[in-house]
Amino acid sequence: MVGAARQVEEKLKEIEVAIAEIAKEFYGTYEGYFKVLGQGIGQQLIFASYHICTQGYPEAFLNLSFPQRQKMQSELREIAKLPVRELEELLEQNPEEQQNLDGTSAPELMISLLSEEDGEQQEVTSPLKDQKTNIEFDSAVLFPTQTSDNKEQKLADRIEENLNKIETEEIENSPENIIDKLDNLDTLISWQENIERQIPEILKKISHQANCILKNAEILPKKIPKKVLEAATKMESGDTPLGGKPNLLNLLIEAEDPEEEKNSRVTKVIAVNLRLSEIEFTDINITAWRNKIRNLDRRLNQLQREYRKKQRERAVIEAESAWRSSWYEE
Repeated sequence: MVGAARQVEEKLKEIEVAIAEIAKEFYGTYEGYFKVLGQGIGQQLIFASYHICTQGYPEAFLNLSFPQRQKMQSELREIAKLPVRELEELLEQNPEEQQNLDGTSAPELMISLLSEEDGEQQEVTSPLKDQKTNIEFDSAVLFPTQTSDNKEQKLADRIEENLNKIETEEIENSPENIIDKLDNLDTLISWQENIERQIPEILKKISHQANCILKNAEILPKKIPKKVLEAATKMESGDTPLGGKPNLLNLLIEAEDPEEEKNSRVTKVIAVNLRLSEIEFTDINITAWRNKIRNLDRRLNQLQREYRKKQRERAVIEAESAWRSSWYEE
């Protein structure tokens, strides 16, 4: 029995080493995948917008002045840059990090503190100026370290505390620290599932922002209800677009005429709807990286099955041992 327990423990340690190794591979693979995916999303966003402006609503686009076209195109280019950074931020999330109680990040809390009760802060600094009070400024936060106002000092302390928190988060969220925390099987699985869950959310967000730009430029029809525009970006990646064009959604909206209740007209709407499957399909590099992730998924699933099996065997051995240790003949 002792020998069997030792063998199980040794096997578990072997699997744990393999899990730590595959965690490194996952992180590195997602890094490469996100670089090409972010660029691909931006390109497909521009292609989809081009199709809407030139094929979907050419008259509306031609009605724009040259400066208006440039402004709209500039805004679309800026939106097209967002996916690269937003995908990178997924890798910076600490797998074990707990959200603040109010769901506010340290940087956001910092900004909130700085803008908190701005009117009262001005009232405090004004009399200090009149009295020509000497104030020492901290080089890091440029905030008074000596003040007669208790509330001002407390605010300064809170800002300093959050600056320290931001610095700590940067250290904790370094690639090395994150990879170290992924050597736990459950943490690794949860981390990977969370990343995959957030990728479509980024696509929906980018799609919606692009549609808003097109609507504000009066390319998309003015009378599109906001909820319909949002729904266009919330279709799942498995939904099939109409018209055969990738990353576009064709909608037919029946809108009632407010002047004649009996009359209604159908409005055709073409909107941006970025889909992960279509973006991957259009770029061989993205497909190659996605295939690497799929291979890692298969290996991780195999390791998980082996690990759970050995954990079960260990539990059985320990239970049998516990039974014998507490059993006695009457």
